[in-house]
Amino acid sequence: MTLLARPPSATAPSAPRGAAPVTALACAEARLLLRHPLVVLALAGQIALLTRRALTGSAYPVLHVIDRETQYGPLLIGLATLIAANAALLRSHRHGTDAQFGVLVVPEWRRTSAHLLSVIPVALVVAALVAGEFTRDALRPGAVGHASVPELATGPAVVALLGVAGVVLGRATRSPLAAPLAVVGLLALLLGLATASGGGRWLAPIAFDEGDGALPSGLVARPAGWHLLYLTGLAALLGAGAVRFGGGRTRLVSVVASLAAAATLAGAVGQARGTGESVALARAQALSDPSDQQVCVLRGVVTYCAFPEFLPWVDEWERVVGEVLTGPGTPIGDHAFTVRQRVSVESGTGATGGEAPRVSPGEVTASTAWGGDLDLGFAAGVAREVVVHDVTTAGVYCDARAVLITWLAVNGVPDGPARFERTLERQHAGGGAILLSSGAPVALRERETAVVRALFDRPAAEVGQRVRTHWAELTAPGTSTDRAARLLGVGAPAETAADREWGCA
Repeated sequence: MTLLARPPSATAPSAPRGAAPVTALACAEARLLLRHPLVVLALAGQIALLTRRALTGSAYPVLHVIDRETQYGPLLIGLATLIAANAALLRSHRHGTDAQFGVLVVPEWRRTSAHLLSVIPVALVVAALVAGEFTRDALRPGAVGHASVPELATGPAVVALLGVAGVVLGRATRSPLAAPLAVVGLLALLLGLATASGGGRWLAPIAFDEGDGALPSGLVARPAGWHLLYLTGLAALLGAGAVRFGGGRTRLVSVVASLAAAATLAGAVGQARGTGESVALARAQALSDPSDQQVCVLRGVVTYCAFPEFLPWVDEWERVVGEVLTGPGTPIGDHAFTVRQRVSVESGTGATGGEAPRVSPGEVTASTAWGGDLDLGFAAGVAREVVVHDVTTAGVYCDARAVLITWLAVNGVPDGPARFERTLERQHAGGGAILLSSGAPVALRERETAVVRALFDRPAAEVGQRVRTHWAELTAPGTSTDRAARLLGVGAPAETAADREWGCA
């Protein structure tokens, strides 16, 4: 009897076609990536920070400032993703299973593609956190401004870029120290570019060019769209390079690499061009004479002028002005002046530069920030206009005027005495105090501070009656602090050496 056997096939099994194997591997790697300790720690830290801000954050956010602030947390998550993605790619090398991977039907370049795709779920989680953070601030009372979608998308794009960089680094070298060293190098680069000028600073994932205030959204002119194109193009270019390095020299990879290179170059050039001349001129005008860019409304005898998107804050300014003009001690309620909103010299992205704005007599300055204790400084500016009719001069009033200005300001805000004490605790002004009004600050020495504190211990109605009775003398430039204390029924400490060191107006 003869046995017939089928001869073995001469061809090896071919690699499966289609995206199914890559997708399955990408999903598995994404689950591992999201469970990596560094990624979990970074995400947990960001969630904890957002929760704390949700519970303690102040109202009146400026949305085109908030959209930039959403990028800092994702940067740290992206650095953690870089290390985690690099570790995932090098897992087989660490475990000594590279040889086994060499006999799989899924080639190396497809496994690389799966690792690249595995960073997308992390970026989507970050996008959800960014959306939640922004939505929370957009729903806060007094929210103003207009957010930029490219600014909001920058955080998730940074996470994707840094995750791709971790995969590329794993294909370039098998050293486990390469990723931590890359993180250190990137942080050093960010530190160096944080204070850089010109368009070169935008080559970093995010640009740290914050000022001490907010510009109107029309004057920001950040190249956020170009920067997002640069980030996404660079991520795609690095990913295509990693796939080609792993043997994936298909036409699709070549097309993606070419388009990504063009997008990266276009984004880099577009963001390096800087602010246009028209925006620069508008910024200079907003600093020196913003009236042409503002809308003014008359409330009683006071005119309020603000940049259009900040008009909802007029109600808050009016509340403080009303409390100062009609509060205890103010004998006049019909004092006419203008509250004008101004941007700071260092305000917003790309400092406006130049000299400080010239404030006209009869104008009280309101800033592009509100909330917290800012209303106390604004109340000080209003009180100074009422008392000395001049908000253009910064200095220390070493006489009755300092006591009166501070008393009116403190009584113009809710829980004023306690907030004044908190202001003193935060400052180191040689025993004195500085109320940071939106215009020139209102400063007073230790003597005047002590008199104001003594007034807090007296009934407000009693002090108010004394102020109304002696208003003319208390507002006169020659009335001393000692005389003011006697008129108000309290004592004044002796002048100290520290008091004499203050420059008096």
